[in-house]
Amino acid sequence: MHILDWFKKIFTKIPKNENPPENEGYNDDFSSEYKTLDDKKRNIKAERERISSFSTEWFAILVPEKEEKKTISTYRGYEFSEVLTLKKLKEERLHQELLKLRKTEEEVGAALDKIEQIINGRKAEYAQKSINELIEKIAVVKSQSLKNRYYKSLEDLRNLKDELRREELERLELERLRKEEEERKRREAERRAQEEKARREREEAARRKAAAQKLAEEAKRKEEAERQERERLRKLSSELKENWREFKQVLDDNGVRCLYHFTDKRNIPSIKIHGGLFSWYYCRKHNITIPCQGGDEESRDLDKKYGLEDYVRLSFCDDHPMAYRLKLDGSDIVLLKIKIDVSFLKNTMFSDMNAADKRHTHGAALQHLRNVDFGATKMHYLRNDDPKFKAHQAEVMVKTFIPKEYILNIEDF
Repeated sequence: MHILDWFKKIFTKIPKNENPPENEGYNDDFSSEYKTLDDKKRNIKAERERISSFSTEWFAILVPEKEEKKTISTYRGYEFSEVLTLKKLKEERLHQELLKLRKTEEEVGAALDKIEQIINGRKAEYAQKSINELIEKIAVVKSQSLKNRYYKSLEDLRNLKDELRREELERLELERLRKEEEERKRREAERRAQEEKARREREEAARRKAAAQKLAEEAKRKEEAERQERERLRKLSSELKENWREFKQVLDDNGVRCLYHFTDKRNIPSIKIHGGLFSWYYCRKHNITIPCQGGDEESRDLDKKYGLEDYVRLSFCDDHPMAYRLKLDGSDIVLLKIKIDVSFLKNTMFSDMNAADKRHTHGAALQHLRNVDFGATKMHYLRNDDPKFKAHQAEVMVKTFIPKEYILNIEDF
């Protein structure tokens, strides 16, 4: 029997209650299978009857060490797969190859787009790498437009490489020229720097020489000025009035044994260092620092008004009201005793009251000394409404400088 006829008989539907034709051997094909199933059915029924006839006590149950796994198989009709023909297989293969080709062409198109962008971005090395990765795929594509784009990308890449090579050569040439120019400028700068250094050295030598000469001249002038100033101060502190004895007589007749100058104790070191008492104007003019100045700008303006800014002020009284006010303000006031000999100096002047008072009179004549109310100067602790209050503050004004030798108690502090 031919195999196709045999398959046809197998899958032909047999009518119910009808037996297959005997001449086709249908029972012969399946009788062995039916017999096997009937034998299994009888064996299972006999096993069930045997198990149910056992009398098992609860305390005598024995658990078998391992149950035998029983496999029950049922009949399942045989399913035949579709029979594939060579034509069908060829069509399927061609369809898969077409799909693969289309996918490859899509990938190549996307890669070419990317390569074109890279070339436009002038990244030759990256573009070359991308083209190398595309060689195997471009060999299998069928699209002529994709191949043309690929060849154009190769040409664009070659042109880009040539252009970049030219630019690199130009850059190197420019770099060489730039370095040569920098080197020339460096050498020129070094030459100018050496010349400038030599010029500065010459100028510095000349400047130092001129400065040394100037310092020598200034030192000489300063020394001469200091000599002249010392001579001037010496003359101021030694040149007496022509009638100085008459001044002495007036002071002796009124019992004046010394004069007074009050100052802050913190000024004593400066007085000792500079050799005596100076007017505030002289100190300012000659940069002598007064640690604790007694007067204010208003009193200095009054001194200038009356032409008394270059005088050291002394009093006849030992309890000057201004000293008392400074003590109240926290100053540590000390009272310096001054020899009356300063009264005999040629430029010494006398005031009948505080010389800052607008009603005072002052001068260097004997009459100005006689105008002093000596009785008032010897009084103590006068109130400011006392008629003698202003006369109590009569002053002796010594021109510019009182040497330390005239201060009787300077070493007491």
